[in-house]
Amino acid sequence: MTEFLLPALLATALAGLVRGFTGFGGALVMAPVLLTLTDPVSTTAIVIIVNVVAGILQAREIHREADWSIARPLCYAALLTAPIGLWSIHVLDIERVRQIVGAIVLLATVALLLRWRFPFSIRQPLGTAALGGSSGFLFGLGGIGGPPVVLGLLAERTPARIARATQLAYFSLIQVFTLLVMAASQSLTTRHLLLGALLSPIYYLGGLAGGRLLTPAREPWFRRASIGVLFAVSAFALWP
Repeated sequence: MTEFLLPALLATALAGLVRGFTGFGGALVMAPVLLTLTDPVSTTAIVIIVNVVAGILQAREIHREADWSIARPLCYAALLTAPIGLWSIHVLDIERVRQIVGAIVLLATVALLLRWRFPFSIRQPLGTAALGGSSGFLFGLGGIGGPPVVLGLLAERTPARIARATQLAYFSLIQVFTLLVMAASQSLTTRHLLLGALLSPIYYLGGLAGGRLLTPAREPWFRRASIGVLFAVSAFALWP
């Protein structure tokens, strides 16, 4: 148990810091590390639990600042594909899932570094279907559905706080749904709940610390640091 807890606690604290600054990235940091410590189903459950708890604690802020005209349609698209992602983690072997997650993290990080823009607006039906659908699948696969939606929001001229709250609102809703599907399919265990409850305070406190670091003077440095962390995590997951 000790071999699991120490790296899991460190990864969770770092994930909270990244999420606190950017509004995303927590799962991208946690999932590749947890996949080296436990199985894909447990990784997905733990990542989603800590994010659901953090979302509940931030519910008032998220509801007040989110653009629900974007968040709701994304949820509808993701609801259709999240169960497919959950099914995939039962049929793929752990090494393959770890490599898939690492590759997704790497591609998402490169896209963020290059400031790539999605060619269709996230407000249009095609953009909503593509981004929400792929995001839902990735949430089911490993709790890492953030990158498609984040990349789509980069194309919108939305104030930073509204964009951050919008993606957090969407993430919270689809993660609650994914957790309910896991419970209904009996994939969620008491062990998952206990580990999620243990790691949630660390994740939330890390998020508070990350949010306080988000000052105009520190923003360029912290963005580079966050991207560096994501590169390191993806390399760790892809290492043979």
